Amino acid sequence: MILLLFTIVALVLFGTSYLLYAKQAIFFTLIPTTEANKVFLKTYSLIHFLLGVVALVVGFVDKELIALFYLALLLLSSASFSILLAQKMKKKKD
Repeated sequence: MILLLFTIVALVLFGTSYLLYAKQAIFFTLIPTTEANKVFLKTYSLIHFLLGVVALVVGFVDKELIALFYLALLLLSSASFSILLAQKMKKKKD
């Protein structure tokens, strides 16, 4: 069951990584198109891709404690991305 759930998480992370890396125009409707913002999106694209790979590994390991630590790491990464993106959106409107 854990393998199935973490495979789904990995697929979502790979999709998010693709959007952040290849389809940046979607995000540039929300934030200014600057070199710093391009680097920001590419950095989080790489982070999401690596978290997707780790999700597959955690799914195959099938240990609950490792899965919980991974989910905490995933939540921290998601929260930091959301907060930084919101700050960049706020700066655009000022």
